[in-house]
Amino acid sequence: MDVRERVAVVTGASSGIGAAVAVELARRGATVVAVARRADRLEETTAACRRHTSDSFARPTDVGAPGACRELADEVAARLGRVDIVVNNAGISPGEDPRRRALADADAIMAVNFFGPVALVDATLPGMLERRSGSIVNVTSVSGYVPAPGEPAYGASKAALSRWSHGLAVDLHGSGVHVGVMSPGPIDTEIWGHGDNTYRGKLYPASVVATAIARMIERETVHATVPRQYGAVGAVYPLLGRPIRWGVRKYASHQER
Repeated sequence: MDVRERVAVVTGASSGIGAAVAVELARRGATVVAVARRADRLEETTAACRRHTSDSFARPTDVGAPGACRELADEVAARLGRVDIVVNNAGISPGEDPRRRALADADAIMAVNFFGPVALVDATLPGMLERRSGSIVNVTSVSGYVPAPGEPAYGASKAALSRWSHGLAVDLHGSGVHVGVMSPGPIDTEIWGHGDNTYRGKLYPASVVATAIARMIERETVHATVPRQYGAVGAVYPLLGRPIRWGVRKYASHQER
């Protein structure tokens, strides 16, 4: 899909990967609707997008709230006529305590990381199918393939989103609507300054993920891992027959709501 003159909704766009994706798509000619909870930070992203496409705008939204994604999709359609591209990047990775509150943690995380993207797809996919044109990219994580200590529900939410997205890609084959899964590794975003992070390896700039997502849309790629070498880790893990303890807390917790 040619990104130029398309309408793109990017969630989690107040910082990090989401902000980088929003600006990259605008740079390539898309009108971007930047979505996140933090209105002040969204304005920074939107200002950068408007330097490329003047109709880009911010829409503060909590994608985990019931009905929020439907309202968002309806507003964008009313204002811009349609939604051509959806990048579901919004996500949370709060501190988890599965020994004491496994259900509460999983419920809160799945609401944003899994059901939020599903809700936005549900609200925008019918229009894409009617036009036989569209692209949906769901941002997961390497943690969805290789468990990281301290975040079992986070990893589960990303694994669920990945599997659901691949199933959706199969169901939509031949429909004109592309579905892609982007799985980042350790990306240099503000989340690394939160909580008890012990990761001391290399952090990659959010721009590498933004470029990869733009190419995924343009080439209609179904799956990509960035940096690429982390895909090998996910492939090997199921063959080991035992857990790996990475010694990393919040290993791939790179997203912003």
